[in-house]
Amino acid sequence: MFCCREDPKGVAKTTGEPSWREGFPRGVTRCGRPPAGAESFLSTAGSPSAACSSAAKTGLARSLSSARPALIVHGGAGPVPENERELRQAAVERARDAGWAEIGSGALAAALAAVRLMEDEPLLNAGIGACLNADGVVELDAGVMEGAELRAGGVAGLKDVRHPIDLALEVMRDGRHVLLAGDGASRFAREHGVEMADPSIFITDRKRQELLHGADTVGAVARDSDGHLAVAVSTGGINGKLPGRIGDSPIPGAGIYADDLFGAVCGTGKGEAFIRLGLARLMVVELQHGMSAAVVARGAVALLGKALKASGGVIVIGREGAPEAAFNTAAMPFAVAI
Repeated sequence: MFCCREDPKGVAKTTGEPSWREGFPRGVTRCGRPPAGAESFLSTAGSPSAACSSAAKTGLARSLSSARPALIVHGGAGPVPENERELRQAAVERARDAGWAEIGSGALAAALAAVRLMEDEPLLNAGIGACLNADGVVELDAGVMEGAELRAGGVAGLKDVRHPIDLALEVMRDGRHVLLAGDGASRFAREHGVEMADPSIFITDRKRQELLHGADTVGAVARDSDGHLAVAVSTGGINGKLPGRIGDSPIPGAGIYADDLFGAVCGTGKGEAFIRLGLARLMVVELQHGMSAAVVARGAVALLGKALKASGGVIVIGREGAPEAAFNTAAMPFAVAI
C-alpha cells in the first residue's frame, strides 16, 4: 500500500502532548531494561554482540526474519509556497518509488536511492536547487546510518560534490571517521572516486533560492525483509546561514539514528534544536522503552515546540509496524510504501 499526507494547517498529528520525556532514561541497555539499580545506559550500552545475551539475540533473529519491508520518504518540513505543494509532493513520491524499487537490495540501498533522487529535484532543499548561505553559495550536508552495526557517515559544507549522499556513504564504508567537512571532505571524495561538479550546477534559480525559507532537509528511513534498518538524509541547510554552519543532518543522534534492535528515525527543521536535544537518539531510546512509532513521532515534535519553540518534523520506522510521521509546520510532503 502506498500513502502520503500533508497537514494544511501545519499542526502535528497529536491527540495531546505525550509526556514521554521526563529526563534521560536510566538503567537500560540496547537489549532492554536491566534490574533496578543498574548502571546508566550511557555506560552499559555497547555493541550488539557485547550488550545482548544469546537468548535475546535469538529472539531478535526470529523477529527480524519475519520483518515486513517499509519505506518512508519526506521532502522537508517548512513553509511551502502554495504553487509548489503538489510539485514537491510529486517529487517525494518519485523518490519513494525509486527507493522502493531497491528494497530487495536492502534497507540501506532503498534509503540511499530515495535521497539520491531528491538531490536532483530542484524544488527540494538538497543538491541541485538548494538554498544559499549568506555569501550566496550552496553548501551541502548529508548523512547515512545503518542499524545492524551502528555504522554512520556524514559530510558537511560541500560545494563541489555532485551527490553528497554518495560521499556520506563512502565515509561510512571507510570507517575511520564519522563526519568530514569542507575541503577535507572534497579531497576525500576525489580520492574515492565520488562524482564531483562545478558549484554552479547547484544554482538553478538564484532569485528563488535566495528566498527559499524553511529548513527543508530531505530524508528516507527504510526497513527490509531481514529486519535491517537504515536512514539517509541530505540538505542545503537554512537560507542565509553563516558560511561553515553545520546542521543536524550529518550528525548521528541529532538528525539521524538507526538501530536494528529498536528503530530508525530522521528529522527536518531547525537543526540547532535537533542538536541541542539530541533528538534522534532520544527518539530511538523511547522506541526501546516500548513506545509506538506514532507516539514517538508526536512526542518528538511536541518536545521541539515545548522545549525550544522550534519547528520541524520527523519520520520513524520501528522494528515492527508501519512508518509514522509528524510535523508542526505548514507542510511536510512525505510518502510511504509498505
